[in-house]
Amino acid sequence: MRLPLFGDLWNAQSWIEQAFWLAAAVSTLLLAILLVLSLFSPERDADEEADKKLSHIFNARTVLNFFAAFSWMALILYHQGMPMKVLLAFSLAVGLAVAALAKAATLLFLRLIPHRSHDEGERLLLQKGKVLEPIPPHRNGFGKVHLDLRGAPYELEAITAGKELRPGAEIRVIGVIDERILLVEPLEDEGYPHEQAFGSRG
Repeated sequence: MRLPLFGDLWNAQSWIEQAFWLAAAVSTLLLAILLVLSLFSPERDADEEADKKLSHIFNARTVLNFFAAFSWMALILYHQGMPMKVLLAFSLAVGLAVAALAKAATLLFLRLIPHRSHDEGERLLLQKGKVLEPIPPHRNGFGKVHLDLRGAPYELEAITAGKELRPGAEIRVIGVIDERILLVEPLEDEGYPHEQAFGSRG
């Protein structure tokens, strides 16, 4: 008994079905590669996505989501014997809906996770918050502070150059170290100790 080869199966299909299979296979493969690459550099991928404006919605991920959803839905409907006009219209609607939902889910996810680029570090400056865990004095250790960023609360590591900061103390951010650690001071503080000493000399 001779088993059908891939070439036989491929040639037995119409050119329309072949086109749908090619679009589905290529878009799904590229989407999987893009997902794997984003897993190796999630912070950079998130920063690039967050910096995009709404007018730049047609990025690679959105286009691939559309073509993958469109082509797979077209294949399903084609095997169901649906008329071509209805098939194309319904597949187009499904592709657009999936692409829009995927984009919305990505933007929602980015709003829920704290990520800091160079620009984000600048935006953190002078932000106010409260101490959650004690911060040792004179940069001798790390504590945690609470900030309200993008309308959502975040807990971030912090150090201070002055006296110890206890839980509940109000603070402001005066620096970002290595894009990960916040340098904070008491909200009522008028400056670093070395700044006060320098001013007294003048």
